[in-house]
Amino acid sequence: MPLINVLCDVKIYVFLGILFALIFGFDNPDASTILMFVLIAQMAVSLDGIQFRKDDFRLYDRQIVGCLIACFGINTGLTLVTGLFFLDDSHLWTGWVMLSSVPCAVSVVVSSLVMKGDAKMSVLSLTVIYVCAILLTPLITKAILGSAADPLEILKYIVMFIAIPFALSFVVKRLHLKSEVKSVFINLMMLLMVFIGLGSRRDFIFSDIDVVMWLVVACIFRTFALGFVLIFLFRRMGVKRENGIVYLVMAAWKNSGMSISLTMALFATTMPDAVLPCAVSLVVEAAWFGVMSKLIDRVWPPDPEEPSTPQTPSPA
Repeated sequence: MPLINVLCDVKIYVFLGILFALIFGFDNPDASTILMFVLIAQMAVSLDGIQFRKDDFRLYDRQIVGCLIACFGINTGLTLVTGLFFLDDSHLWTGWVMLSSVPCAVSVVVSSLVMKGDAKMSVLSLTVIYVCAILLTPLITKAILGSAADPLEILKYIVMFIAIPFALSFVVKRLHLKSEVKSVFINLMMLLMVFIGLGSRRDFIFSDIDVVMWLVVACIFRTFALGFVLIFLFRRMGVKRENGIVYLVMAAWKNSGMSISLTMALFATTMPDAVLPCAVSLVVEAAWFGVMSKLIDRVWPPDPEEPSTPQTPSPA
C-alpha cells in the first residue's frame, strides 16, 4: 500500500488517538480551549473547495429540505432516543443531548463523493444545515436541558464554530493546498480530537469500563443499525441512489467534534463525563464511514442506467 494511502486513512489516526488517550491521558485545564482551536482548524481546511452558485439552491430545494430532515429530524431524534437509555445519569444524558443538537459533520461531503452520492447536493445541504444550526442547536438544548444549558452561551459557541471556519476557509483557499495535504491535516486534527476527548476522561474509562462499553454499543446501534435500515427503506421507496447516499450520511454522521468542543466548553467543570457520548460517537462514526465506504456498492449497487451528476471538488 502506498505511503500516501496510509497517511490519508482516517481509521489509523482514530486508532492512534484512542491508543494515546488510554496510555497517556490528557489532564490539562485548558483542554476545552485547545479542542476549540483544533476543531476550528479542521473545519476551516475541510471547508476549502466547497463551491456553489446561488441558482443551485433553487434547483436542489427539495433535496435540501430532505437533508435538513435527515440531520435534525432522523439523526437528532434517534440520538435522543438512544440517549434515553442513559437518562438516569445526568452527565451522560447531557452529552447525548449536546450530540443530538449539533449539525452533521463537514465530512459528509467527502463521504458523499467516496460513496458516489450527489456531492453538489451535499455541499448545498451542508451550507443550509449550518446556517440553520445557529438557531436550532441552542433551541434543542434549551428545550431539553432547560436552565442547565444557557442558549445564548451555546449560540456564541455555535456562531464561533461555524462563522470562523467559513471565514478562514477563504484564507486556506489562497494556499492552494493539495488534496493529500488537506487529508493528512484533517486526519491529524481528528487524532487530536479523539485524544483530547477520550484522554480527558481516561480515569473514568478505566474506573467504569462497563458504562463506556454500553456507550460504544449505543453508538454502534445509532450509526450502523440506522444506516442499514435507511438503505433498505430508501431502496424500497425508490429513492434515487445518489440522493439517498447523501440522506444516509446526513442521518448518520453528526459533527461529534463540535459536540465535544461545545460540551467541554460548557460542562467541563460541572459535568465532566458529559463529553463521553460525544467522544465515543466520534470514534464509532469514523469506523462507520470506513466500513460503509467499502460495503455500500454491495448493499446498494449503483444503477448503470442512472445518469451521473457532476461532482463538486472534495474539500479534503
